[in-house]
Amino acid sequence: MKHIRIALAAAALLATAAVLPAAAFDCTPVQIGIAGEAFQLFPNETDVIGLRLNLVASRNDTVSGIDAGIVSLGADIQALRVNLYNGSDYRFCGVEAGLINRDAALAGLAVALFNTVSGDVSGMQIGAFNNANFMTGMQIGIFNHANSLRGIQIGLINLIEDGPLSFFPVLNMAF
Repeated sequence: MKHIRIALAAAALLATAAVLPAAAFDCTPVQIGIAGEAFQLFPNETDVIGLRLNLVASRNDTVSGIDAGIVSLGADIQALRVNLYNGSDYRFCGVEAGLINRDAALAGLAVALFNTVSGDVSGMQIGAFNNANFMTGMQIGIFNHANSLRGIQIGLINLIEDGPLSFFPVLNMAF
């Protein structure tokens, strides 16, 4: 009986949080996205601090917490993020897993079939294809590429454009 009361209280709290007007607070603890900006509970300007479920897709400028579903889009995301596609226009901080991770900057761990970061990476990329502009940390994959690297690449093909050794199979590093 005690478990049922706790479950009912949690459901009521979630339902209440989902229907509160987000504009009054400029943030919400729960966001549910069905098909992008047009079909999600709150507009993309609303910060999500808590849980964002991307039933198909959703976009919020700022997300902190847990982000899960199919397509995740945003600008500044600090989260545990598990989606088929993860994209951030400004930066991602945390741990992300998916088929494709595309970020402007990364601080943390990215695990996917394809990882690409157009800016700075401080952390680790694990995937079949890893790409970073300025990499500080480690890349593990079949194909690893960095314009500049302070760290280690482990993979079949390792490229560092501005490194002492621009190509080396299996293990490449620059410090």
